Amino acid sequence: MGIELHLYTPHPAQKQMHDSPARFKIASCGRRFGKTYMAVNEIVKFANENHFTTTTWVAPTYRQSRLAFTIMVNNFQRAFHSYTKNPLEIKWINGSITKFLSTESRDTLRGDSSDLMVIDEAAMIDGEVWTNILRPMLSDTLGKAIIISTPKSLNWFHGLYQRGQDPLYPDYQSFKFPTSANPFIEESEIAEVRESLPGDVFQQEYLAAFLEGGGTVFRNVKSCIKESFRHDTIPEGRSYVIGFDLAKHQDFSVIVVLDSEYNHVVYFDRFNRIDYSVQVARVEEIAKQYNNAKIILDSTGVGDPILESVKALGLDADGFLFTNTSKQQLIEHLAVQLERQLISFPEIQVLINELMAYQYELSRAGNMKYNAPSGQHDDCVIALALASWGVKHRRNPRVLML
Repeated sequence: MGIELHLYTPHPAQKQMHDSPARFKIASCGRRFGKTYMAVNEIVKFANENHFTTTTWVAPTYRQSRLAFTIMVNNFQRAFHSYTKNPLEIKWINGSITKFLSTESRDTLRGDSSDLMVIDEAAMIDGEVWTNILRPMLSDTLGKAIIISTPKSLNWFHGLYQRGQDPLYPDYQSFKFPTSANPFIEESEIAEVRESLPGDVFQQEYLAAFLEGGGTVFRNVKSCIKESFRHDTIPEGRSYVIGFDLAKHQDFSVIVVLDSEYNHVVYFDRFNRIDYSVQVARVEEIAKQYNNAKIILDSTGVGDPILESVKALGLDADGFLFTNTSKQQLIEHLAVQLERQLISFPEIQVLINELMAYQYELSRAGNMKYNAPSGQHDDCVIALALASWGVKHRRNPRVLML
């Protein structure tokens, strides 16, 4: 036996997985469920009780693996013989070794065997890594695996989860643990998140639900395609808001005009490689055409002097300064508008394509990051989101403009 260690006290849902005798345990977990501590304690217990074994923690990035390493170092050093930070490795007094690896460099994974493996955030890992590299590492030792993740679409992790539900595969058992299964998370916190996040995001990230196309942000996009631009007449006294996203590098500048009463896009323009002075003149003309429309523009970086130029023309303009937090609020507001079909637009194909491709990622710390897929643009999305944010601000002056 190893040194007597004081492991954590699992909550009832965590204990379900600990009590499972299955060789392959697959857990689809909501955010803040406690999956990392659950898996850390499994490795510590196994390594301490089984002399001269190799345990392995695998994650999509070294930063994620380092989190598990840090938890072990901070809590279980009395059972260590030594540990190193490069590579991330723990040697236990009883001769066991725990290695912390990343799939960022696949070649570094090859050649090792493992008696117990944890695959963290498995849904973010290429399925071929499991099939061709990680699964064979368990063959000569008849090793076990704990495969944990917040789900992301119907990928290989979903396939293993389904196998764990099938009685014809007795070596596999799968679990679904929503965030609410953690008794230390307040119900009011989950209720607040449910209200503030798009429905798909909440289902996937907090209910641990597998969704086709998981990772996409906007729902009901095609249901929001309605009518024409209504260009013929502009009613006197009607209120409009312009979302203006300025081009950066190879991007496009986009102008979107939203009717404040009907929340309908009545004007759209997209262009690039045009001097900023010409862009300012263009947005001035459009603002005057639409009853001196309110302008919301990206004032980050080069946008700040453009904002001053627009204001100098006597136009009603506010800047939106992009930070991680403000962008999250901006995009989530648009997502809710689309999901509830509270906003509409003509069949503008480039806008529709950008909306349907837009993606999110949730970091381990719970921070949401929204972006277009690599190599694609999001200028139309941002311009529409700015216009929608401006309508919200106009309807409720108490809303803080960021």
